[in-house]
Amino acid sequence: MTNSAMDSRRTAIIAAAQRLAVSCGYSGFTFDDLAQAVGVSRRTLFNHVSSKEEAVLGMLPVLTDEQTETLRAGGPTGDLVQDLVITAIDSLGGDDATAQDWQQLQAVIRRNPELLVRVQDHVDELGLSLVTHLAARDGVGEEQARVVFTVVGGLIGRAVQDLIDSPAADLQSGGLTARVHHNLALARELLATRR
Repeated sequence: MTNSAMDSRRTAIIAAAQRLAVSCGYSGFTFDDLAQAVGVSRRTLFNHVSSKEEAVLGMLPVLTDEQTETLRAGGPTGDLVQDLVITAIDSLGGDDATAQDWQQLQAVIRRNPELLVRVQDHVDELGLSLVTHLAARDGVGEEQARVVFTVVGGLIGRAVQDLIDSPAADLQSGGLTARVHHNLALARELLATRR
């Protein structure tokens, strides 16, 4: 099976798992139910997802070794904020997720609030890792790294919420990346304003 066929199958599995999580609840369906909904064997499911949670949430963002090394070395651009924005967007899959994908994930979490705790725990761990790597850069302390992470996290959160609330604008804005960069430009403008 080619990589695109593997990706396509995985996408179908995640979509079916999310539909089941919304209609039946996370605890209301089994892996066998998911296999039947997708039209594959249970064994085939495990070739694409490692758990029911992964099937419902998709792969949560992770830092690659390359991203970690780049951040610690002061890259990819040398600008602390921009570097975190680039790395965070990349770890979220860039513009691969559509407004509809974000809306579906929100529906899953609203229907299954116990999943929010799992997502938040993962984001907290990722945040701690990002702060640690940013603080390892020359001239960057832990306090600065925490503030940058908080600001960038807020900008990304706002961009995701905008995608959920205004999906039609997704076509005009260019997706998550463009929205985050727009929010970053607004934040820089606001922070630079002197009264």
